[in-house]
Amino acid sequence: MVEKRFRFFVWLYMALFFLAVVLIVLNILPVRLTAIHALFFMVSGIFAIIFLILQYGKGLGSAITILIFAVSTSIEWMQTSLTTNGPLAGVASDFGLVIKGIPVAFGFIWLVLIVGTHVIAREITIKIKIDWIRGGIYAVIAATMVMVFEMLIEPVAMQVKQLATSTPALTVVQMTDAANWWMLGLILHLMIYFMLSLTDQWGVLHFPTLKSELVLVYWIVLSFFLVLGYFMGLWSIIIIVLVGNILFTICYYLSLENDTKKNLLQE
Repeated sequence: MVEKRFRFFVWLYMALFFLAVVLIVLNILPVRLTAIHALFFMVSGIFAIIFLILQYGKGLGSAITILIFAVSTSIEWMQTSLTTNGPLAGVASDFGLVIKGIPVAFGFIWLVLIVGTHVIAREITIKIKIDWIRGGIYAVIAATMVMVFEMLIEPVAMQVKQLATSTPALTVVQMTDAANWWMLGLILHLMIYFMLSLTDQWGVLHFPTLKSELVLVYWIVLSFFLVLGYFMGLWSIIIIVLVGNILFTICYYLSLENDTKKNLLQE
């Protein structure tokens, strides 16, 4: 019953995404980020929170949620403070609820980003037997996906942060930011890996059939940024983001397919 409800709302969410894309194409919804977009991202973050709690229980799932939200929004606040005259001066006020100069929606975007990359990287590395090798490869894969995603998020989010950007191509500043986001993704995923390993939850999912639904939510959010990036002319970034995410997602589904075949043989 839980799986059916979760799956139903995910597919409903995808239908709303396609509706939003149509509205953007018809110029009814603006290309720039607004409170409507913020609500869309917050709903996606709620899916990620529910997924964590369903899979790892209320205590551990909530702890991972708080970790991701607190660390990511703190880094966003520090970045905005250092690159503008102040956190309150550097953020547009029409991107939903803003706390200490940072839109709350940013935290929910990070939840989807980290949980989605966690699911994909975990599935790819789940068969590796040696713990420290598995954890290292898992964290590197997930951090690389975070960096690739952030290469698209950054120029789009600059509208909200009101930071100067004069070119749709990759700049030295954006590449430096991408490296910083890679390090943040690495640290967060290593912390998640240690939390799950210490509680013997790494190889355990209470609702394993919901993995692909969460990956779908991840791709819906990614697609939304791809649409916004398309209208901004971010061609080089879009190609890098698409190629990177497609490759890792293919690896995820190949790993998933092997697991499915193994389970069928056992039955």
